[in-house]
Amino acid sequence: MPSSTLLNKLYHEPTRVIIADDHPVVLIGTRISLSTLINPTTCITHEASTPETLIQLLEKEPCDLVVTDFFMPSENFPDGLALISYIRRNFPHVKLLVMTMMKNPMILRQLLKLGVTCLLDKHSPAEEFKSAVRAAIQGRCHLSPSFGLVLRSPKKGEIINSKLSIKELEVVRLFAQDLSGREIARRLNRSEKTISRQKRSAMNKLDIQSNSQLAAFGQSF
Repeated sequence: MPSSTLLNKLYHEPTRVIIADDHPVVLIGTRISLSTLINPTTCITHEASTPETLIQLLEKEPCDLVVTDFFMPSENFPDGLALISYIRRNFPHVKLLVMTMMKNPMILRQLLKLGVTCLLDKHSPAEEFKSAVRAAIQGRCHLSPSFGLVLRSPKKGEIINSKLSIKELEVVRLFAQDLSGREIARRLNRSEKTISRQKRSAMNKLDIQSNSQLAAFGQSF
């Protein structure tokens, strides 16, 4: 049973929610679904359609929970891992509910490693979405059953792939997009030397010998 302190926090302190998705229709749907859960102590304070807008809001506005799409690519945040990693590093107090249609076990594991405790399959029914939001607000975990099934059934090679660090994975994904080391360094705000080292480390862990093999691997997820 929740303690009186927890109950007081849940029912008397406002939960400020920011929702983010780069598809307007999905953003509207998220807002409508959340509206059925909203009460006097919980409110959607802002909406964002780009990673940059989301970060600006987090820098300026108080927020307790972010409900965000995983994949909102932009120049500063080329993939979801870069965005989620940035939020976790710079706004550790903010709870996260990440929504995605991606069922790549390596990506899901990396999100869990980052400390994301609520992962929702976008194909989930509305009732599961509501359950996931409640779990996030209350600091509990939620993992869509479809994701749990994927994570419990690793395919050949995925155990090796999961050994990549988050930073190595970011480099591999950008390399697969045909970006040069200099371009990757600029996007990730790292030195070219660091990018080269992380790329080589990833290749060693994956037992990959050539750039073409690494690009093919990166394009596979």
